Amino acid sequence: DLSLAFLEKAHPIHAGGEKVYRTNALGFLVDPAEWDENFAAHKAWEMKVPGGLGERHWQIIRYLRTRYIQDGNVPTVYETCEANQIELDELERLFPDGYHRGVVKIAGLHVR
Repeated sequence: DLSLAFLEKAHPIHAGGEKVYRTNALGFLVDPAEWDENFAAHKAWEMKVPGGLGERHWQIIRYLRTRYIQDGNVPTVYETCEANQIELDELERLFPDGYHRGVVKIAGLHVR
């Protein structure tokens, strides 16, 4: 049983280069402001996203980041699909780990 304190504790990861990213025990970025494309690429590699991040992946990731910056919330999976004209099954093919544990994590965000 993981305690909340352990889950929220920062765990440093290196994604190539000199920058160190602080993630919680589940791999979510502690501070969304630390996110950059290197973090996303590393997370996608770590999560074995098939074929790495292509343009469609980046479209979804950038949408999540923009919406989070605009209103401080992560949009729902349904809002994301509708805004990006993508069916849920295609989203699941792009991000096999799912919405929250996949694309939201790669985008450096998390739902509280």
